[in-house]
Amino acid sequence: MQNSAPKMANPRKLERFVSTALQGAGVPLGDADLTASILIDADLRGIDSHGVMNLYGTYVKKLLTGGINNKPNLKVAFGSPTTASLDGDNGLGFVASHKAMTACIEMAKQHGTGWATVYHSNHSGAGAFYVLMAARQNMIGIHWSTGGSTVAGPGGKRRLIGNNVFAIAAPGKKQGPFVLDMAATMAIANKIQMRQWEGKRLPEGWAVDSNGQPITDPATYFATEGAILPLGSTASYGVHKGFGLLLVTDILTGLLSGDGGSMLRRKGEESQAFCALRIDAFPTGGDFTGLMDAMIERIHAEPTVEGAGSMRYPGERGNLTYVERSAHGIPLRPNVVEDLRRMSAELGLSMDDIWQK
Repeated sequence: MQNSAPKMANPRKLERFVSTALQGAGVPLGDADLTASILIDADLRGIDSHGVMNLYGTYVKKLLTGGINNKPNLKVAFGSPTTASLDGDNGLGFVASHKAMTACIEMAKQHGTGWATVYHSNHSGAGAFYVLMAARQNMIGIHWSTGGSTVAGPGGKRRLIGNNVFAIAAPGKKQGPFVLDMAATMAIANKIQMRQWEGKRLPEGWAVDSNGQPITDPATYFATEGAILPLGSTASYGVHKGFGLLLVTDILTGLLSGDGGSMLRRKGEESQAFCALRIDAFPTGGDFTGLMDAMIERIHAEPTVEGAGSMRYPGERGNLTYVERSAHGIPLRPNVVEDLRRMSAELGLSMDDIWQK
């Protein structure tokens, strides 16, 4: 267990450091800057499991060894005025995903909606970034992505399906934006890793071992290739609902793209899907942002039990965290700092300039 407090990194300096590291692994400047901005956006929103903690192990190491193509040739094919598929050429998932959502937004501007699948891709970070691209254009953005196949099926005892994620964002007028970014599982591997760093046990119902028995020691999960459970955890708590949502993501990302999804993976490590819906393309969409504000205000006004605080809508905590961390810095756990130092030594970089003064 690490006892020292997190160190505070300056967001803009950390972003430049991340871009420099990616360039050191052979990524072109534009792609490196884009990827760095998406990673830092996750940390600013408090989505630490999808921020710079992944820079070295998930991206840079694979770029240096050829596991990820640092100079992909992205190819977009349009099937109709509102549908497209993108071949990520085994490049960084951030770049492919950004290009796909950009295409969705352009299709939606012309036709009211745009849909795109991405295959032969890699991990693309937090979905919040991509759906907010659409929300800022007065659209509803939707995103699905397959993750590592670390999840058991209902009643299962080994890894079967990806830790598949879903995200949606919608704009408000004065409130919002609404942002739901989630995996339909009880946890993800990075959150189990963070609990191990903090010396905390896992709540029963998060994961099982190869015999289907509950795991509460994070070390056991990694040592025995434990399996994470779908949302609901057990039949009595609706595990079939979480499993169904995981399958929906595989259908929209993997089956539509021809990859097959997390259980088949015919065309690469990861697949994604994106949608943009232009709100004013609906004949009834004119008062959408006003209604969004009214819905949020109704949530805020709802009485809560003692000690619970005011009720929040999805994305509210992230919006507040973004403001706070932009002003005061991004906390980096000691384990993350150590990992970044190892990467810096390998790439010949210095971390001296990234800290908040």
